[in-house]
Order: sequence, then C-alpha cells, then structure tokens
Amino acid sequence: MKMENDEEYNWDNTTSVSEFILLGLSSHPKTQLVLFVFFLAIYLVTLFGNSLLIALVKSDSRLHTPMYFFLANLSFLDISYTTTTVPQMLFHLLSTKRSISYVACVAQMYIFLSLGISECILYAVMAYDRYVAICHPLRYTVIMSRSVCVKMAISFWVSGFFFAMLNTGFTMRLPYCNLNEINHFFCEVPAILKLACADTHLTELVIFVNRTSVSEFILLGFSSRPETQLLLFVLFLIIYLVTLFGNSLLIALVKTDSRLHTPMYFFLANLSFVDISYTTTTVPQMLFHLLSTKKSISFTSCVAQMYIFLSLAITECILYAVMAYDRYVAICHPLRYTIIMNRSVCIKMAISFWVSGFFFATLNTGFTMRLPYCNLNEINHFFCEVPAILKLACADTHLTELVVFVMAVIILLTPLSLILISYVFILEAILRISSGEGRFKTFSTCTSHITVVTLFYGAAMFMYMRPASSYSPERDKMFSLLYNVVSALLNPLIYSLRNKEVKAAVLKMMGKTDH
Repeated sequence: MKMENDEEYNWDNTTSVSEFILLGLSSHPKTQLVLFVFFLAIYLVTLFGNSLLIALVKSDSRLHTPMYFFLANLSFLDISYTTTTVPQMLFHLLSTKRSISYVACVAQMYIFLSLGISECILYAVMAYDRYVAICHPLRYTVIMSRSVCVKMAISFWVSGFFFAMLNTGFTMRLPYCNLNEINHFFCEVPAILKLACADTHLTELVIFVNRTSVSEFILLGFSSRPETQLLLFVLFLIIYLVTLFGNSLLIALVKTDSRLHTPMYFFLANLSFVDISYTTTTVPQMLFHLLSTKKSISFTSCVAQMYIFLSLAITECILYAVMAYDRYVAICHPLRYTIIMNRSVCIKMAISFWVSGFFFATLNTGFTMRLPYCNLNEINHFFCEVPAILKLACADTHLTELVVFVMAVIILLTPLSLILISYVFILEAILRISSGEGRFKTFSTCTSHITVVTLFYGAAMFMYMRPASSYSPERDKMFSLLYNVVSALLNPLIYSLRNKEVKAAVLKMMGKTDH
C-alpha cells in the first residue's frame, strides 16, 4: 500500500505544471511593437494570398486540374498552421500575460505538427504531379485522374494526423516539473523537451519516450487451458477466413460488376474494407497467442493496435449512419435519388467518415496512453482495448474516463440518433406502399440493417459508456467479440450476399448466365 501511495505521489509531483510561459521573440516594448506590425502584415498577406488562390480554384473551371487541386490544399494548410501560431504570437507581443495552459499547448503542438507533416508529404505529391505532367503528358489525365488525386489528398491528410499523434503523444508523456518557461513563440517539440525533468535522449533520437517501467504488455486472452485454446483457435480461424472471403468477394463484385456501381454498394464495399481491416488488426494476433506460450505485445505495438482499431471502428460507426441516410433517400425520395446521392456527394461522405475515424481515434488513444503504467502489465483481454488498458494505469484515471465517455457519446449516440431518425421516415414510407409484396421486401431490407446496427452499437455502448466500476473482464471480452468479430462476419451475409443483384453478379463471375 505504501509503495502504491508513493508512486501516486511521485506522479502528482511530476505533473505539477498546469501552464507554460511563452517567452516569445523579445522582451523590449519598442521591438515588440515593430515585430507586431511586421508579423501582422505578413499574416494578413498570407491569409489574403492563400484565400484568393482557394477561391479562384473553386470558382474557375479552367483551374480544375490536379496541379491547382493540390495548390488549393497547400493554401488551406498554410492558412491553417499559420493561424495555429501567429495570432497567439501577435497577442503575446502586445500583452504582459504570455501564458498558455498545458492542454492548449498540447493541442497547439498536435495541430501544428499535423498540418506541418501533411505539408511535407504534399510537397512530394506535387513533385510527382509535375513529373507526370512533364514526362508523361499524353497519359497525364489518366494517371492523375480525379479518383487518384482524392486518394492522394486523403493519404497526406491522414498521414499528417497519424504521425503528429505519435510525436505529440510521446513528447507530452514526459514529466514536466517546476520549469515552465518555453523560450519560443509557440509550443514546438524541441523547445518543450528542454523543460522535461527526465532523461530525454531517447525522445530526442526518435521522438519517443516511455515514462513508465512497462515496455510490454501480456495479453491473457480467453483461456489458459490447452484443449480450450485449440478449440477456440479452430473456431476463430474459421470465422476469420469466412469474414475475409465474404467481404473480399463483395469488394471484388462491386469493383467488377457495373450493375453494382451504385451508392449503396459503394458504401457496402467501404464497410467490407473496414471489416477486413479491423478484424485483421486483432484476430491474427489472437490466433497466434492461442497457440503460443508467449503472449506479449510491445508498448509501441499496443499503442498502434489501439489506434488502428479505434480509427476503423469509429469509421464504421459513422458509416452506418451514412448508409441509413442512403436508404432513407432511396426509399423516401426515389425520383431524386441519383441527384442527391451523386458520385461527388458519395466521395465526400466517404472522405468524411474516414477522416473522422482517424481524428477521434487520435484523441482517444492520446488521452489513454498519456497515463503512466508502472508494474502491472497483464491485460485481461485479447487485444489492446481502452477499458482494459485503463485498469493498469498507476494514476487517477477519472479525467481520461470522462474524456472517453464524452467521445463515446459523440461517436456512438450521434450516428445512432441519425440512424433512428432515418428509419422513422423509412417506416412511414413503407407503410404507404400499396403492394404487400413491395412493403415486405423493403421492410426486410431495413430490418437486416437494424439488426446489425443494434448488435454493433449495443455492444460498443456497453463497453465505452458504462462506469469503470462495472468492469468485468470475461463479460467484456464477449461484448468486444460482438462488434469486433461477429458483426464483420455477418455484414456481407445480411447486407449483400442475399441480394438479387449480388447473386446475379456472383453467377456472372462464375461464368453462368443469370435469369
């Protein structure tokens, strides 16, 4: 008991800094005034020039080319990350109060790094665009198609937020004691590291530090009995292979059969890709541990697994809401369906739920892995999931649990509310259908969707929206399986493989004619 109290005491002392002081560029009033005017002029010109370019690219069809698409992205990045630092710097040049709270400092560092890293990758993308334009001019429009440009844009934005999460998370896990004066005009990593009251050599080398004594975790999994482990291995291997086959088949069918080139199947293909990805994040490792005596996972791998799983799971939460909206438009506004759900709208929706997934996962993972983890390293779970990890923290977890709960409300209840509203309107439309057969067919389609949604959201809400005191490892593993493994198995069966269009596409792929 004494040792635990000492650990808690030491942790409280190492996190005594609640705000930082930004010393800025100068302490001389006259110099500060000159710098204020100078940087204000630069900032206003930056805003005007980049905003003008974005407006021109948006409004002039002659600029709707890959080069100007990337230049508009560059302008937006430049506006965003100068706005992250310059307005605060200008305020501090005219103010005697130059403090910034710990949380605001973390936020500024993360946003600046995200945008800075995105810009680094964007420059490489722009160079590739110029290479194709100059070296392969006849194939330029084919190679740099709209789809390719959008995918490239998603890649550099997501990469920026992901790598910034790693940089910021590992930097701010260092203990900061009494020193709080940052000799800089904003919260940048090298300046912050100078204030850490711990060895920063490893952090300075790879922008990574583990303040805790835990370098790896042990995943206890489902059972320690060899005969049970073998049975579970066979069961989960079959489920995983069926999941891979069903979802891969659906993606292949949507890709190859023009009859399935519709918004509904576009979103279903995204759902299948998400299901393949996040089951692959957890199940292969679980299968390996069922046959192995070594069930460890490194700290870094645990963080990566948690982040990737959360990103994909949150993406799926939002995707279900998008799919419900798609069905609402198809059933309630059939004549306007192709106009409302056009290709451009579908792509924008896809970008939205993918980016949202990675963004919210960054917050969840960052808050969870900022906590210190001391001597306990046995996770009573089959993968690194937030509730199971929090039980091992050797510090007060109330704030983190509150953040996880609030984000769960946003991530789970908001899409679920939109789904319920959509299906209220759909139900009204179904009841107005005069044909009994048509009413039954439409209602059957919607019922299958509601079944999967109930399974997925119900299990996820139980895991992330209940008090930590009600944590029960064995029960929680079962609920995790529902939205991690079972829903991914059922999705292609319930949504697609029993549909007439999909059956026809399967027959076509097999070389048989469909009647």
